[in-house]
Amino acid sequence: MANSVDAHSAIPTVVHLIYCLDIGGLERVMLNCINQMQEKKLKHVIISLTNANNFAQSINNQIEVFCLDKKAGADLAIHFKLYKLLKKLKPKIIHSYNLPCIEYHPIAWLAGIKGHIHAEHGRDIADPQGLNKKHNFLRKIMAIFIQRYVCVSDDLYQWLIQYVGISAKKTVLIQNGINTEKFNLPKVSSNQVRFTIVARITPVKDHLNLLKAFVLIKENLNNHKMPTLMIVGDGEQRHQLEMFCLENGLSTVKFLGARDDVEDILARTDVFVLSSIAEGIPMTILEAMSASTPIVSTAVGGIPEVITNGVEGYLVEKQNPQALAQALKHYINDPKLIIEHGNYARDRVLHDFNEKNMVEAYFQQYETLLKENN
Repeated sequence: MANSVDAHSAIPTVVHLIYCLDIGGLERVMLNCINQMQEKKLKHVIISLTNANNFAQSINNQIEVFCLDKKAGADLAIHFKLYKLLKKLKPKIIHSYNLPCIEYHPIAWLAGIKGHIHAEHGRDIADPQGLNKKHNFLRKIMAIFIQRYVCVSDDLYQWLIQYVGISAKKTVLIQNGINTEKFNLPKVSSNQVRFTIVARITPVKDHLNLLKAFVLIKENLNNHKMPTLMIVGDGEQRHQLEMFCLENGLSTVKFLGARDDVEDILARTDVFVLSSIAEGIPMTILEAMSASTPIVSTAVGGIPEVITNGVEGYLVEKQNPQALAQALKHYINDPKLIIEHGNYARDRVLHDFNEKNMVEAYFQQYETLLKENN
């Protein structure tokens, strides 16, 4: 656990409840919001139900982080551990993230927390379309305790209201935003077209579909004309994908693992790719667009709200390697599109997905909850 907390501080505390504090888009949204609110009169504490990466131990981290070490599967003891911690912290608001954390709002209510907000950043890996009746019943029954449901895309917003049945009065749309100054380094030139994907190597991101598209591209290109592909991220499928590349002669594909220098990698990227089966509005896409990088992505979740086909990049059908390969070939065959679409991408993010707007929207929700529950 982190250092002890002054529970009697006059500054209201917001507890952020997350399943695992790892490297990912959801985590970056949360941390960026917290960091940008440092001058606001709020104290922020993170509770991870499981564990945290080295962020929690970093000397640069000014945010208190508590890890409850939840066991896999049903772990009834975690409810008591969370209750005790919340009673100690005495927060005014609990902000939970995604399905694995939603069930703990009754415990927070019993611990005396009056402000409840839950954010949906994307659907569960096992239920990419959000059709699981048990999960949706849980989301709906938790509305007894939750005062605000935040959605990061209009796709999630409409789904929560129309399919899950959450009241529109409780539902708010806050699209992700990013630091457009940080992700704007000068591009480093190259003789090869360079593609990059930044995502956890898990089934929902469908890296295999992207590699199959590269196999199709390889059939029609000489080796010296083959583009490179940087795979940034780690996960359970990495070894399987590395073997696929070896078996299919994809020598220009490089696995970089988890990285914290994405802005530098994007400076050496011509086109950003995402092959996911399901998404909200990925931070990685916004970061790439801020870095004047065109996007080739599957048309899932909230991504069509960000990318107009043929303007900031290309949208393709999910799990269709032929369509994905064809979209990638546009930039291989006509490199001037990289600059053209990259400029449009940068303009789009500056206009609609600025981090300051996102942070202010979350802060307004916190302020409103504090007033409602005072």
